[in-house]
Amino acid sequence: MSQIHALTERAMVLTLSISQWQGYRLDKEASRKVVEEAGAAKDAARVNKHLVPKEALAPIGTAANAIRDHFYEKTLPWYDNGGRLLTNKLYMPFIEQHERLVSAFNDAVNHFLSVEYLRAREKAAFRMGDLFKSADYPMVSELRYRFRATLEIAPLATANDFRVQIDEAHVERVRADIEKAALERVNKAQGDMWARLAKAVGHMADKFADPDAIFRDTTIHNLAELVELIPGLNVLEDPAVEEIRLAVKAKLVGVDPKDVRKDPAYRQELAGEAKAIVEKMSGFMNAFGGAQQAA
Repeated sequence: MSQIHALTERAMVLTLSISQWQGYRLDKEASRKVVEEAGAAKDAARVNKHLVPKEALAPIGTAANAIRDHFYEKTLPWYDNGGRLLTNKLYMPFIEQHERLVSAFNDAVNHFLSVEYLRAREKAAFRMGDLFKSADYPMVSELRYRFRATLEIAPLATANDFRVQIDEAHVERVRADIEKAALERVNKAQGDMWARLAKAVGHMADKFADPDAIFRDTTIHNLAELVELIPGLNVLEDPAVEEIRLAVKAKLVGVDPKDVRKDPAYRQELAGEAKAIVEKMSGFMNAFGGAQQAA
């Protein structure tokens, strides 16, 4: 069974789409007035009005960012249009956390529409002055559809899925192109995983090697979280990945930041361990285009 065919049984493609009303509105009349008073060209300036205070929409933006961060953390690059790879191993914990984050997003949207937006609309005439136009403010029922967080889940396609009534010679050529593109995406996904690990271990090596460098506890904690995530990101179930992961876990995970700070010799020892692991990783990473560059 080829790598691609095996992957179809243990991974899927997810596409995340989030839309938000930004609360902006172009004022053509005010734009015209600004450029005329400045003696500028018609397209030299645009007046975009903030219809509601930025802080009113901030919780929605924070919730949306949390959904995106989780999505990118738990998945790997696949399609250029945003579709990303999720392994079966990570599906249940991913979807449970995703649904919690989407629920928080919807709660923020509901609070905005039922409280903040109504309050802002009531005060708009005073706040906007001569820029106020009642037509700028949509009805709540209309505005609700401007906020969405959707996740599309699709199976992984292979060259065998290509079925078109054309000459068989052309079909085989197209299938070969599809297979080649899929292999390139696999290498990109696996390279992204290597790059994440190399970046985290390399960061620890650099910070610990310099006795005067300040490091945060998250330098250690984030690496520990990544080590637990790696088995679910290892789309090819590559034993080399597991070998490196176990080395990181044994030598670098679980150390106490306080011990590192107060013991220079221990700090240098850990820096050496981290550097050695990064050097060992470099040989594996060369097999996946872009991994070293991404790190």
